[in-house]
Amino acid sequence: MLHAAVISPQPMTRIAMQRESQDHPEHGVRIGAAAGTVAELLEQGPLEAPVVLLSMDTLDGRSTAQNIADLTAHDHAVVVLASHTDVARVRSALAFGAAGAVGKWEPIRSVFRTMRLACQLGDFVSDQLQSALASLPDRSPAKLSAREREVLTHYVEGLQEQEVAAKLGIAESTVEEHLKRIRRKYALVERPARTKLELYKRAIEDGVVPPVLPLA
Repeated sequence: MLHAAVISPQPMTRIAMQRESQDHPEHGVRIGAAAGTVAELLEQGPLEAPVVLLSMDTLDGRSTAQNIADLTAHDHAVVVLASHTDVARVRSALAFGAAGAVGKWEPIRSVFRTMRLACQLGDFVSDQLQSALASLPDRSPAKLSAREREVLTHYVEGLQEQEVAAKLGIAESTVEEHLKRIRRKYALVERPARTKLELYKRAIEDGVVPPVLPLA
């Protein structure tokens, strides 16, 4: 039996997942801990949950990258639960270290199956979600370093170069160099980001910052 946890801002989702796992042991997954955010789950202390099912719309103001990093740092494998509007960001979630992904619209047995296989294989996307991803235009995430993501986050959230430098304790010229490298990396994957607004859109698309409004 695979012990797991679930993070979702919707209480009914958490309750339904826990009940289903308890009432139907044939799924092979037992969901014990549940929370609305990553921080709430981690506050519960050490958990017997090798896998955490993470809703991509946690509404906690944190990016997908931050949430995955926090969970993997505590040795949890992460399976992201994506809505139809999240599909374009699933590739980035996998690039940030998620072990698997499954769609919210899929039968609950598919969700549990994905959790089991992601734990076993370390990399598994449900069949339906793979089909949804295949229908999207090819959009590879830029391979940004942790420091580049940090600089990008502060910059697109409204700080100027000198303010980013002061916040991170680095030289303004270093910030400028990071931004140049970030733009080059987006150009390499054919997703140019010449302006600050384009950088902001790329950061949302890649899960570096949480979305505020749907992108056109």
